Amino acid sequence: MIESGETRLLVDSGFSCKELVHRLSLRNISPSSITAVLVTHEHGDHFNGVPAFANKYKTPVWMSHGTSLTPKVSRLKNYNIFNGHESFFVEHIEVLPVPVPHDSREASQFVFKAENRKVGLLTDLGHISPFIKRQFAACNILLLEFNHDTHLLNTGRYPQSLKYRVGGNFGHLSNAQASNFLTQEVTSHLTHLIAMHVSEENNTMALVNEAVGNAFPDEVINFQIACQEKGFEWIEADLPSITS
Repeated sequence: MIESGETRLLVDSGFSCKELVHRLSLRNISPSSITAVLVTHEHGDHFNGVPAFANKYKTPVWMSHGTSLTPKVSRLKNYNIFNGHESFFVEHIEVLPVPVPHDSREASQFVFKAENRKVGLLTDLGHISPFIKRQFAACNILLLEFNHDTHLLNTGRYPQSLKYRVGGNFGHLSNAQASNFLTQEVTSHLTHLIAMHVSEENNTMALVNEAVGNAFPDEVINFQIACQEKGFEWIEADLPSITS
């Protein structure tokens, strides 16, 4: 979730409506205070909980045209389609969708701008193109996928087909890919980093910490690893503030 002033944007929900409302309550957030839900893509762990929540609380939903073509979108009473190459505003937060290479219909990640702050959400992609690098340059806060360690994935229990999917160009970022991204100019304004979508099967917190340490050997940065059960702590940096 990202918040600026009275505007609260929720990105994705694979949880049931009941579970999402419970998790919001743990942060003292009223479900009716959510201004809009943004959908990155149609995979179940990102979309399945969106229709029930949005229909119950009459919350506007935004998604790409490609995502809107999935049959499960018919469960939504209404939704909005954004242009994947143009920014738009939800109240006073500017939202820039960024198309990413993932095995879905038209996956997007997001850059949020408000009050001279820039927050990037970059997960669920198989590689980082020069275009993506440009869009995520100069973020103050970055939520970045550290999905798997390549060695653990290749030697683990996943069937070979799933290994190819996760480790392929339309799968998920490895620790090495994320670390390499952080060594480039995109980090010139970075103050906070959150490691996202960390696999319980093919990664460890120690390996993620090592990858981040390789990217920032001489710098102090505010760093957290998002937990699948509890998310991560609120980050307050004037405006906007973000949580999981």
